[in-house]
Amino acid sequence: MKKILSKSLLTLMVIPFLTTSCSDDVVDPGQNAIEVVFNAVPKVDGTIDLSILEGTTVTFTEIRNQDNKFFTLNAAGRANVRLTRGVYNITIEKKITNEQGEEIVISLLMENININADGQVITGYINSLPASALGKDFIFSEVFFNGERNYGRMMHPDQYIVLFNPTEETLYADGICIGVTQHIVWQNKPIWYDSYYPERVAVGGFITIPGSGEEHPVAPGEKLVIAFTAINHPAVYKEENEGLEDKGDGIINAVDLSGADFEIFQGPEAKDIDNPDVPNVLITENGDSYGFFLQPRGYVSPLIFRLKDGRQETIDAFVRQNTTLSKTEVAATESTPAGEIDIHILSVKTSDILDAIQTSDVPQDVKTRVIPEVLDRGKFLVNGCHRGELCIRKKIMVGNKVYYQDTNNSSEDCLMQQGQHAFPIGWRNK
Repeated sequence: MKKILSKSLLTLMVIPFLTTSCSDDVVDPGQNAIEVVFNAVPKVDGTIDLSILEGTTVTFTEIRNQDNKFFTLNAAGRANVRLTRGVYNITIEKKITNEQGEEIVISLLMENININADGQVITGYINSLPASALGKDFIFSEVFFNGERNYGRMMHPDQYIVLFNPTEETLYADGICIGVTQHIVWQNKPIWYDSYYPERVAVGGFITIPGSGEEHPVAPGEKLVIAFTAINHPAVYKEENEGLEDKGDGIINAVDLSGADFEIFQGPEAKDIDNPDVPNVLITENGDSYGFFLQPRGYVSPLIFRLKDGRQETIDAFVRQNTTLSKTEVAATESTPAGEIDIHILSVKTSDILDAIQTSDVPQDVKTRVIPEVLDRGKFLVNGCHRGELCIRKKIMVGNKVYYQDTNNSSEDCLMQQGQHAFPIGWRNK
């Protein structure tokens, strides 16, 4: 026992000695130290008042030996730094609470920065995003699937989708796809369901924003509107119904979508209207399903995924690689018995889905989930068909910029609003 104790004591004595020796080896407070200036700058104008950074720690980590040095920012976001020459990583991580009581994360990571000159000025661009919306790609900020009743007529063309860039980098919309789930949520699970869900989500169809990869930039905190029909709906409905009495369910909430970024044009055979000033998305539909549409009671749910670009050949390759043969049940008819038939299932890997919202209506609710809980733990329910009920995410203010809450729980993240709030290009300067 004494021998073991002696070895332990010896080890405890040696380790601090070795650690101290290494530290003394690499820290040189003498003639090799230089004075540099670090300036913190907001990556997106208007998101940070630099005075809130006063007292924030900025950490310099020397790459070779991983030694950390800590400095403090002043009210101008500046720190005077004294270091030995070398290559450093620079980091900032701070959580603050905005005026609405929401948590904002302020962060910075600069890697492999050469610090080698006295008086060197280093500029670091600070990220500032809601803690509940630290997205890496597009999310839905609005989905209007419910539809209006204009002069008593139930409308589908006034449906639309708004995508939002929740990051502090420019994102390119080329190749962004919006799909709708294949299974109807109030029905029982079909035969094929457990072979896919929750690792994959079966889709009836999807739309793709065209482009070679970098044709459609969306700035940080900006939106992109996809209209089912990119017209001025209030003006068109009013003209078509001139002289008719508005009995209270008229055009109050209809939306001018003539300035949308993209349009879903179903073709002349669908008696659809094509706005030549608004580019069309590419439509892909699985012939063994309902295809691509937004059901006004929410019985199919929307989701976002991304392809490498928006070329037709890229879309075709995705469809080939992600279509499999499965079985489904068919009911008996007067001339045929009940049985099983083969159908094609087009599906998307759950891990490739950027955002999704589980939808339905209050009367039917959700009997079979079509959106895995890793993407949405909640649900957004409308009260009925064509009530003009909008699904919109809760807003979070970061400085004077609007971001949106995204905790993968639509019961908490999404609000229902009466009337639409789409933000197409045509409205931005009004």
